[in-house]
Order: sequence, then structure tokens, then C-alpha cells
Amino acid sequence: MTRIRLGALAAAAALAAPAFAAPAHAATTPRYKLTVVGGAGTELFGIDKNGDVFGIADETGARVQEGFLLRAGTTKMVFLGSPGDPANSNSVSSPEAINNNAAVVGTATSFTTGNQAAVEWAGTATPIDVGAKVGLQNLVATPALTAINDNGLITGFGSNRGDVGFTISGSTVTRLPALPGGGVDVEPIAVNDSGLIVGQADTSTSDFQAAAWQNGTVKTLGMLPGSFTSEALAVNSAGQAVGADVETADTDAHAVLFANGTVTDLDAPGTGAGDAVAHAINDSGVIVGVGGNGHAFVYQGGQAADLNGLIAPGSGFTLLNAEGINNGGVIVGTASNSAGQTVGFELTPIA
Repeated sequence: MTRIRLGALAAAAALAAPAFAAPAHAATTPRYKLTVVGGAGTELFGIDKNGDVFGIADETGARVQEGFLLRAGTTKMVFLGSPGDPANSNSVSSPEAINNNAAVVGTATSFTTGNQAAVEWAGTATPIDVGAKVGLQNLVATPALTAINDNGLITGFGSNRGDVGFTISGSTVTRLPALPGGGVDVEPIAVNDSGLIVGQADTSTSDFQAAAWQNGTVKTLGMLPGSFTSEALAVNSAGQAVGADVETADTDAHAVLFANGTVTDLDAPGTGAGDAVAHAINDSGVIVGVGGNGHAFVYQGGQAADLNGLIAPGSGFTLLNAEGINNGGVIVGTASNSAGQTVGFELTPIA
């Protein structure tokens, strides 16, 4: 199982939506300036405090779309190489997260051997095979790195009679505990600078619940009433986490906030009519994600709004999924054009 277990449902719904689907709210005074990033097929996954962004796009000579880093103020994508295959001629680089030093972590997979490496790109295209460096293969197979904080603490998980979660700090690998009396699967997804890790872990019934780890202990973050599974995908400096929760009644994912022992349904546009997932939260508590209507949304001031209604009309693009937001309020994600092709987008707040 992977961190996109719920997120994939929302992404599939979003990409299946009409390329020119009408926004849920008519734009009046635009609140964000839209900048399109990359050509057809580009997707943006995250942004750091400096405005550096990362995602996937077409790379010349590569067989599939590859991970890239785009530094703020530049227009040239730096494609992220794979160990032993820096040009990705026979590999795929798959970035998952970025910290505020522009260090990106994720995986690289060889098409020849099928081997998956746990990789860090420290602000450059050059891959560092972190798994080989710290002997991660002694703990898990097929390791995947999922997050890195500004102190260099890395989280990830891999296979070993279930999904085993771990952290990497320098040369030290630490296994994360499973839920007491629960199952065996542990999947850390995000980490803040205080070392608070959030993600998901399975229970005695094998259903996942959103979970948090700190100082060697684990706890569940809870679920909405009448739910059977949940996951946390991001956490801010205050320890507020966001993610998704699936309710038994409608079997759809609901975008949620986990804070102060409470789980709050963000009531994203289209909730209950399709999968809604909250992907990111900044230190001001502004949340972004994808609504059940297949559109990107933002939640602030206690209300969720379709981002398509907060940009100037007539752009020719539909904002499908918001995946990242920094402390400056800049949002990144994936949009579609009139031909149904995906492109990256960046939204800058208008003062």
C-alpha cells in the first residue's frame, strides 16, 4: 500500500472530469494570479518557502515522465537523475516531497532490474542513493522515501512482511512502531521540523487509520463518526495535520483536518459526490486539496472554496488538484487545458 491509496481515487476522478468543467463559483474579484508551469503532461506536487517547485514532466530521451526541480526565478526544469542512470534513459525518478532547502526525496526505479532505490536530490539533479548509504536494505525491500524536514530528517517505508515505516537521520535508521494491538503496516507520510510524523497505520481489523509518531511513540489521530479508514498526508509547524477520511455511508473520501484531538470535515466542494482529499497545510492553517467535484480547493477562515472561482475568468484552464502551499500562500498543483491535457499551475495571492 502507498500514500496515494486514497489520493489516487481523487486524482482519477479529477482527470476524468470535463476539461472545461464549469467552476463551482463564478469569479468576481480574483484572489490569485494564475501562472501555468510546463507543457502538456506536467504536474506540480509541492513548493518550498523560496518558491522552488517540483513535480513530473516529459524529459527528452526518457521513456516516461520524470521528476524535476524548478528553482524560483528560473524557467529551466532540472530533471532528477536516477542512481547509475543520470539521464533516466532506462529509469524513472519519482519525487515525493521537498523541504525549505530545496532537497527533494522520493524513489528511482530501474526498468532493467526492477530495483527501487530510496533517493534524495539535494537541490540538484544528482541522485543520492540514501538506502544504500545507510544500509536500508537490511530493514526493508522496495524502500520509498516520503518526506524530509528542514533538519534533514527523512521518513519512508518499505516491505518486510507488511509495510515497515522508518526514519533516517544522518546514518541512523530507526524503525517506527506499529499501533498497539493493531496490524503490521506502518506508513509515515509527512514530517514537520519538530520531528512530528504523520501518516497511517493499520488496525486489528486491517483498516488504516491516520496516525502520528513522535519521540518513539505512536497514536491514532481519529476519524469522523461512521468512518472506516483515514490517512494524514501533511502536517504544519503547529502539529495540525490534513488528509482524508472515508465514511461508511457514502464510501467517498472526505477532506479532513486533524487538530487538538478533533477530526473536522472541511466540506470541500463536491463532498459526498466524489473523493475529496486535503493534500497540504501551511503554518497559517490554510489548506489545499481536491474536492469531490474534481476541482482544486482552498480552505481558510472556516470555509472551503473552489479555486476556479478565485482566479480571473477566461483562463482556458481548469484547476484540478492543489497539492502544495507554502507559508507565503502560494499554491501549486495540476490543471487541464481545453484539450484535456494536464499542466502545472502556480497561484500567487493578489494583495
